[in-house]
Amino acid sequence: MAQFAHTYRYLEPSQLDFAGGAQLKLATSSPGEAAHPHFFDGVLNQPQLAAQLLSAVHLLVGSRFFTPANSVGLAIALADPVVTAGGGTLRLEGFSACCSTYIRVDLEPAAYAGDLVGKGTTNIDFNAPMRAALAKVRDADGLALSVGRTEFALRTAGTQVLEKKVELPLRWLRSMVAVQAYQAAMHKVFEVSAVAGLRFLRSLPKASTSKMPLWVVAGPQGLRTTTQSDGGGVRFTDGTRLRVLENLLPKAKSLSLFTDGQAQASAWCVDFGSMRLTLVLSAEVWRGFSGEGQALHALVLADDSHPTSAVRAQLHWQDTLRVDAMAQQLGWPEPAVDHALQVLGASGLVGFDLVHQAYFHRLLPFDLSLLEDMHPRLADARALLQSDAVQLLSTAPLEALVRSADVSYRVREQDGLLRCTCPWFAKHQGERGPCKHVLAALAFRATLTS
Repeated sequence: MAQFAHTYRYLEPSQLDFAGGAQLKLATSSPGEAAHPHFFDGVLNQPQLAAQLLSAVHLLVGSRFFTPANSVGLAIALADPVVTAGGGTLRLEGFSACCSTYIRVDLEPAAYAGDLVGKGTTNIDFNAPMRAALAKVRDADGLALSVGRTEFALRTAGTQVLEKKVELPLRWLRSMVAVQAYQAAMHKVFEVSAVAGLRFLRSLPKASTSKMPLWVVAGPQGLRTTTQSDGGGVRFTDGTRLRVLENLLPKAKSLSLFTDGQAQASAWCVDFGSMRLTLVLSAEVWRGFSGEGQALHALVLADDSHPTSAVRAQLHWQDTLRVDAMAQQLGWPEPAVDHALQVLGASGLVGFDLVHQAYFHRLLPFDLSLLEDMHPRLADARALLQSDAVQLLSTAPLEALVRSADVSYRVREQDGLLRCTCPWFAKHQGERGPCKHVLAALAFRATLTS
C-alpha cells in the first residue's frame, strides 16, 4: 500500500475546557504557508447535539467494517477528520478505517453565534479523550467552538502533542475524491420523518450482513428491506454501518436516502435544521471508495474551449457552487461547467452537498502534487497513448483496438456503455469506473475531434 509521510504540527492539543462553561478548542494543522489558520470562533446554539455529531464523526473515523481475509487490518495513523470553513458553513468529514463509509457534519450559520474569521481546509487533532469529554456536554453547559486557536499557549488535555508524524495512505486520499463523484451522480429516493427513520434502523439485524445486499423500499408501514430489487429502492450492505445514526435520529427532523443510477453507493442524510449529518456507504464493505474510478471519464476528456482553470479561478471558499449559476456567470453551457467541477472534485478541490445539490470549495490539506498518483488507470491510459497503442475504428459509436502487453483489446460503445474485452471489464462490468483501455480510447478520440 502506497503511503506518504507527513508531519503535522499543532501549537496546542485539542481540548474541552469546562471552566466557565464548556469550550471546545480544535487545534488545526495545515501544510500551507499559513501553518495554523484560525478559522472559526463561536458559540454553538445546541451544545449537546453538536457534541454528539462531533462524537459521531470521531466514532466513524475510528471504526473498521471490513478486514481482508488472511491479513490483519492495518491501523491508519491518520484518524483526524478534515475541517472546512467557508461561506458561513463549517464542515467536518472523514472515513472509516476500511474506507467503505464516509461521514460529514455540516454546521450552517444558524447553528452558531460567532464568526468564520478565516477560510480554508485543514486537519484537526481529534482524539479519544476529546470524545470522552464531549460525552459530558449538556445544553446547560454551553459550547464554544474554536478551530485553530493559535494564540493559546501549550496546554494539556490528557496528552501533550506539538508535533505528530503520520503516514497518510494513498487509499485514504483516493476515497476522499471518489466519494464526491458518487454524490454528484446521486438522486433522492426517499425522505421520511426521523421517527420513521429510527423505526427502520431498529428493524435491521444487529449482526453484520455484509455479504448479503439489501434494498430499502417503501411499504405500508414505512421503510422496509427486501432481498429483491424492484428497480426503485436503495441498495446497501451491512446495516452496522448505520448504527451511528440511531442515537442521533431522536433529535432530528428527517432522514433522506439517495443513490446513484447504478446502485453502487447510497447516502443517508439526517437533517437537524441548521446542522446535518451525511453518511455515504459503498456498495460492499470490502469495496472501499479508494478503488472506484467514477471521475476518470471527466479527467481524461479535456475541453480546451472551456478550460477547467477558468472554473478553478472562481473558487473562493463558497459553500454552494451551482452549475447553472456558474454557467451564466462564465457564459458557458452547463455541461461544460459540470465537467470542470467533476475534474476539480477528482483533484480534491471541491466536495458535493447532496441536500443543496451543489458543490462547495475545499482544498484537501495534503500536497496536491500527490493526486497524480491517485489514478493509476489514468496514468496507464496516458502511457498507452504515448506508445501509439490505440487504433480508432469508429468515432460514433466509439470502437477501437487498444494494444497492451502484447494483447489487443476491443473497446466498443453499446447502449451508451463503453465495454472492453479486458479482464478488468469482465470482472467489474463498468461498475467501478472505466478500464485503462476505455480511457485511452476516449482520450484518443478527443484528440481527433477537438
